[in-house]
Amino acid sequence: PRKAVQISDKMCDFDDNFKLFLCTRNSSAIEMLPPNTACLVTRVNFTVTRAGLEGQLLGVTLQYEKPELEHRKSELLQKEEALKVEVSNLEKQLLEQLADSSGNILENEPLIQSLEQTKAAATTINQSLDESSRLQMVLDEEREVY
Repeated sequence: PRKAVQISDKMCDFDDNFKLFLCTRNSSAIEMLPPNTACLVTRVNFTVTRAGLEGQLLGVTLQYEKPELEHRKSELLQKEEALKVEVSNLEKQLLEQLADSSGNILENEPLIQSLEQTKAAATTINQSLDESSRLQMVLDEEREVY
């Protein structure tokens, strides 16, 4: 079946895979769109800040000058993100267990044991995140030499 859309006086063929990308330097352009159009538009801001550009250039420079330092930084960030996801999963699991529990929570031994295990895991993860933050500060200090 043929699909068509009317644009002004003209009927134009329409494809479901059609996408339109608009670029502008006008940062308030999205506010000028009518509400029924604005809800269909995805805004992507490609604005570059001085600090962001500096960080990117520093990363490229260090990748060339000291690849091991940049590699350690990258690994550290990945580990940090994995730990944050793990904390989130523990929180979700804890909420599910509390929601599924029945009767008096204080007398539910499996739930109490699970809570203790979750607390221990969260404590360990938070300690790892603190250590990761300290290491990241040390790496940032080394990076600032450049």
